[in-house]
Amino acid sequence: MLELPARMTQLQAHIRAGQVSAQDALSAQAEHGQALNAKFPCVVDVLPVKACEEGSLTGIALAHKDIFQLADRLPGCGVGLGQPQVGVQAAAAISSLQQAGASQWATLVMAPHACGATSQNNHYARSVNPLDEGAAVGGSSSGSAVAVAAGMSYAALGTDTAGSVRIPAATCGLIGLKTTHGSVSTQGCAPLAPSLDSVGILSRYAQDAREIWSALCPQLPRVAAMRTPRCHLWLPEDGVAPDVAQAIRTWAAQLDAQVTPLDMADTFDALNRHAQRVLLHETARTHHASLCDGSAEPGVQAIGLMGLGLPLAWYQASMQSRAGLLQDFVTRYFHDAEFLILPSLADPVPDWQTVEVGHVAFDRASLFAMHRYMGFVNYLGLPALNLPIARDMRGRAVCVQVLARPFAEHRLLDFAEQVPPVFWTP
Repeated sequence: MLELPARMTQLQAHIRAGQVSAQDALSAQAEHGQALNAKFPCVVDVLPVKACEEGSLTGIALAHKDIFQLADRLPGCGVGLGQPQVGVQAAAAISSLQQAGASQWATLVMAPHACGATSQNNHYARSVNPLDEGAAVGGSSSGSAVAVAAGMSYAALGTDTAGSVRIPAATCGLIGLKTTHGSVSTQGCAPLAPSLDSVGILSRYAQDAREIWSALCPQLPRVAAMRTPRCHLWLPEDGVAPDVAQAIRTWAAQLDAQVTPLDMADTFDALNRHAQRVLLHETARTHHASLCDGSAEPGVQAIGLMGLGLPLAWYQASMQSRAGLLQDFVTRYFHDAEFLILPSLADPVPDWQTVEVGHVAFDRASLFAMHRYMGFVNYLGLPALNLPIARDMRGRAVCVQVLARPFAEHRLLDFAEQVPPVFWTP
């Protein structure tokens, strides 16, 4: 079998140079992924690998979260196998990748209906973190994170409603790009909270993520990089574990950038309340029938039942305030800086039992720490990048979120390229 290089961009170069055929590359990736699935079970369905159109991703076989429609197939959404249905069109994001030449060899497990900050899913075997089998795997794009970290796929699509790309990326030491809301169509993607849902990308390398982003959103040009980017840094005084905060300070001090600390606690608290209202209400609306007849999955119940009791006026007020709050946020935090840096997870990556609801070792505070700083970004609709920056005392990932102005995904990836990979071959 063909020996695959570490980076997708390297395989692309080999294919373009004629050193390997696109078909041989596709077969090797699919076989490699299936072989690893025995150790890191995250595949829902194995798909026939078909050569797609000629393009920048020709010869690349990927695997994606099972939330996207495929041609003649409805997604399983974390509760079962995909269902064949003649006439179903592939989701817009999948079609964009196919038009760029990418193929898909598998669909991947996820938290049921994308409703969960961890990989907990009673319908499938426990997701195993390839970096540390005792560590938690974040959700809801858990299978995407496992597949990429295990080397089963160079990159994978996920969705991010309240951190569901960034959290699993943070637990598995990956690049996790949450895209600007609306930049990538969610047509053909099962909804959770539609005004918060965003398509995202998980990869080991920023360069590989850029290739996927360029295929998803080719109309956005890459702009010239700033020689010395200016960054704001927010480290909440009472909300981040001391060792996480210290790792971030040490990393920030070594950046080739101008980093200015700031306090945005008041702004965060207000935005977080709005984000929670929208998530609760829209989840309840999306899953209204199953919530009312008692058949909803536990994760959906946990959020949706609260949403059923949320006053409609609260939701309407949050939606009406959204555009103004986004403008205020951009004006306040990006008028003299290009990036805003804050923690991804409030605590070190926990053991999986600690965040498994129903387990004797379950700790609610540990679960809350995984998504505490995520949801407000979805409410604002900003692009955000999870970026691994260090290892903690147990060798697990310490990550930051890097936020930018709307549609600045290329600049986020430029920034990520300046940071040496922590877990993957340079």
